[in-house]
Amino acid sequence: MDKTGELLSYVEITGEWNNSNKDINAAKLLTLRQIEKFEEIVSVDESWKKLIEIFNSGRETDAWLALDWPDGFDELILCLPMCKFVDFVCSECTIGRRQENNSCANDFSLFGYISELLKVSDRKGLQDHITSVKKILLIENFKWNISERKLEEVIKD
Repeated sequence: MDKTGELLSYVEITGEWNNSNKDINAAKLLTLRQIEKFEEIVSVDESWKKLIEIFNSGRETDAWLALDWPDGFDELILCLPMCKFVDFVCSECTIGRRQENNSCANDFSLFGYISELLKVSDRKGLQDHITSVKKILLIENFKWNISERKLEEVIKD
């Protein structure tokens, strides 16, 4: 069964955001919901194949496909509520701060890395990475190491 229709589009997730409390908890919850829907897409064979097709269509001609879902895929559709919460100022975002103040549009950022894994159709790697995304979204003592493309626990004294 194809699950791609369950991931909210830009208009739908923006509507959810506008109807929320517009606070950090709403941003995290809505982002988590998008991530979980995306995780289902990745785990179902039919949806995975469809996602790869969608991902590969248009990426060379359209720089920001977040507006295009489900015709095109941009990983920023997953974290849009977090972006809206900080008005797209990445250094203000809890995720941005924990990835050296880099934007999630960076190819090797927490969300940008999703596209790198999709480029090579690394389903297992993507499934593992989704776990990292959930951890950094929900647990404050994790950060994303962009240069090494891995999650790291922050040990506080």
